[in-house]
Amino acid sequence: MYAELNLEGRLTADPEFRVGKEDREYVTLRLAVNQRLGPQENTTFYNCTGSEYIAKRIKKAGLTKGQPLHVSGTLTGREYEDRNGIKRFSLDVGIENWHFVGSKPKDAADNAAAEAPANSGGSISGEVSISNDDDELPL
Repeated sequence: MYAELNLEGRLTADPEFRVGKEDREYVTLRLAVNQRLGPQENTTFYNCTGSEYIAKRIKKAGLTKGQPLHVSGTLTGREYEDRNGIKRFSLDVGIENWHFVGSKPKDAADNAAAEAPANSGGSISGEVSISNDDDELPL
């Protein structure tokens, strides 16, 4: 059994890419999630770790600090001692999937538009309108 969750929050820093066992790259990131409880708003911070596949997707997307994300994954609670010997508790998320929340960042949208004609292999044609005046439209 495991706990699965969905989070929507903002990156607190740029994702960190690391190399683990068998020279496989993985990614770690920290997500701040705000919850409103009546008039009070609380923020919870989640440490998230993604596999090689997730790391490649995040690197390709160029995620940066402050971007809003939706992350789905498995939740694990972990107790540890800090440098001063004080016991702490951490909420760790194993990322299974993620996507942007809201509209794409302006520079990502510009890059996608600039690359679209080169990647599509076709040409962009003008707008075609269909009017109701033409009785020969198929039904």
